[in-house]
Amino acid sequence: VKMYIDNGFAFVSLTDHRALPEMVDYSNDSIKVLPGIEIDIDGGRHFCVVHTDPSAIIYDPAMTQQELIDANIAAGALVTINHPDWQIREHYTIDELYALRNYSGIEIYNFVIEFLEGSGLSTAKWDRLLTNNHRVLGFANHDLHQPGHMAHWGNMVLTPDNKPQTIFIALQSGQFYCYNGVKINKVGRNGDTVFVETENASLIRFVGQGGVILKKVKADSAELTFQTDDNYRYIRIECLGVGEEISYTQPFFRELTIDN
Repeated sequence: VKMYIDNGFAFVSLTDHRALPEMVDYSNDSIKVLPGIEIDIDGGRHFCVVHTDPSAIIYDPAMTQQELIDANIAAGALVTINHPDWQIREHYTIDELYALRNYSGIEIYNFVIEFLEGSGLSTAKWDRLLTNNHRVLGFANHDLHQPGHMAHWGNMVLTPDNKPQTIFIALQSGQFYCYNGVKINKVGRNGDTVFVETENASLIRFVGQGGVILKKVKADSAELTFQTDDNYRYIRIECLGVGEEISYTQPFFRELTIDN
């Protein structure tokens, strides 16, 4: 917790493998700590459960992955599928992600995988899920196992205060973006037009159905209006800066109703 404070983070979730969180609140004025757990099924298929109440997190090794997802979502938790593209035989194939239901989102970026086989970036799988009507959120996490795994990647919540419940609701509802060096000052929707305003982007990409690039703008702000063709069923935005700097918004959907 001190390491995250020293690196300027306002909140963190501690999620150890198969270890239910302690009933101790490590939050203070500098940082809020959300309790959580990382669960694996038979040594594989890792996923995280995060809550504001440690006693509400459900873990039973006898339960299937789908049963654990459903039980924790019903208890009000956030459930994220971890590092889908880790390992040479990817940790989750797209068909395995399709088969699971009801989870909150996937890690579109996992920093520690940069030191391991496979890819830490999973935006292609995110687009396949969104295209297949799995309206899941994208998360950028450290998966920190040692101090060298600290990075400035993270999930930047857009909240009026830093209360744990406020942060948690923002994470559940998609009021955050995946941050790596490009600061987004404003992002939203005005009727059928999606817009973004950043502090330091040099290129903005609007991504649609199946990962199609709908529009590129060499600027620090841009907008795009939904069209009626299939490529515009959803729009998400990638904001690129200098070098490896890139931040990702959550997707906007042409129809505001949710397909489960």
